[in-house]
Amino acid sequence: DETLMDIASLTRNQPFCAGVILAKGRRLLLTLNADGVPETLKGTAWRVGGGAEQEPGETVWDCALREARKEAFAEVELIPSPSTYFHNMDTGAIRRIRVRDPVPPLLFSRTVNPRPDRPYAPGLPTGPFIHFALFLSRPKAWDTIRPGDDVQGLLLCPVDGWTRLKAGNKLKELARSGIEVIGRPDVDWERRPWFRRRSRWTPFSPFWKNIRNCLTS
Repeated sequence: DETLMDIASLTRNQPFCAGVILAKGRRLLLTLNADGVPETLKGTAWRVGGGAEQEPGETVWDCALREARKEAFAEVELIPSPSTYFHNMDTGAIRRIRVRDPVPPLLFSRTVNPRPDRPYAPGLPTGPFIHFALFLSRPKAWDTIRPGDDVQGLLLCPVDGWTRLKAGNKLKELARSGIEVIGRPDVDWERRPWFRRRSRWTPFSPFWKNIRNCLTS
């Protein structure tokens, strides 16, 4: 049987992060970030995906909405997912869960907190785990969307072509294949998207099938 989780209760006064994937029809938007890239890939790759650490008094839903504003200048509507997958980032285990909350995320992750007694920033909670909630969303308007904060570029990709991002192609090659690149004026077209190992953004079959279900419902 699927586990029933109450995300609001699990994340109340606990460390968490949240992020969004924006949908435009059957295309999805992700960020390209300069931070978090290994030394061996610096200058040749950008990390795919982001996420915002909580601010005092926020819920994961508040945090996801703020992340969209910060990284893509977008006011968004969070789309309730028909099913949610739980990802234990320490073991790699993935399973489907039922969620009590009215706006379920696509993905709910957990990892052991390496600093359980030290808050990430003043005023934030401490705890044994860090949780992450990833939501699918629709922007209220597309004309404002552009790379924000420290984001180097945005990728607008057909949902059925998402795994092409892991093939090691350069941005200029992705653009020729039908993936729209929304970059800064000085975007480096020779760089490649890169996923962290065990990244919550790395495609896996049930998760992406879940996204397709959201886009056709």
